[in-house]
Formats: sequence, C-alpha cells, structure tokens
Amino acid sequence: MKATLLITVFSILLFSCQPEKTTSESTAVGVTQKQGVQSVDAVSFKNLSEKENTIILDVRTPQEVAEGKIPNATVINIYDPEFETKVKQLDKEKSILIYCSAGVRSAKAAEFLTEQGYPSVYQLEGGLGDWYQNGFPLEK
Repeated sequence: MKATLLITVFSILLFSCQPEKTTSESTAVGVTQKQGVQSVDAVSFKNLSEKENTIILDVRTPQEVAEGKIPNATVINIYDPEFETKVKQLDKEKSILIYCSAGVRSAKAAEFLTEQGYPSVYQLEGGLGDWYQNGFPLEK
C-alpha cells in the first residue's frame, strides 16, 4: 500500500513539473504559430490572401516595393516614424497577412500587431523570396 502511494505521489510530482511548451508548434501543414502570430508558407499565404476579410500588409521600404509587391497589398514602411500610428488604424476584424523581403521585419511588425490586440495575424515565412520562388505574381 505504501509503495503504491509513493509511486502515485512520485508520478504526480514528476509530470506536474514538466515545463510548459513555449516554442513554436506546427498547427497545420504550412502553418506554425508562435506568440499569437501564425507563420505560414507562401502557398498558405496565397490561399489566405484570396479570402475575403483580409488585409495584406507589406512593411518594406519604398525602394523595395518599387521592384514589385504582392497584388492588393497595403504598404506601410516599418521604418516610417508613423508606422505604429498607421498600423493601429488597420481593421482588427480582418486577418492581417504581413510580409517583408526575408521575414525579419514582418516578424517584428506581426509581434507588434498582436501586442495591440489584433487577433488574426499571419506572417509570410521566408518573406517575399519564398513567394517569388513559388512563382506567384507580383505587381509594380
């Protein structure tokens, strides 16, 4: 009886001390979620961009945008001093699909949006380079 009780108590202590998962976890093919931001591959990003109730947000510089952007994207340069003010004006009821050239700036911007209470933020993993490698269109 004491042995069974000891094993039960030990098991409870052992499993209750497991650390919480804080790293990214894959939630679906092409989708990874981290801190409220869902990172998606180019195929998933394109599929999401074709749905209603979405805003595609390009956070690159004007020089980068001049070389081409994802069709229908709203451009708000992350280096613009008014960046935070401008993105706070985006509709929180819509999904925000955000990208940059490689994914670094869009990750920062996506984190900012989730901190501001935007519930549905998707970041293009690999940035515009991944979009382009998949042969998806750009507009000038």
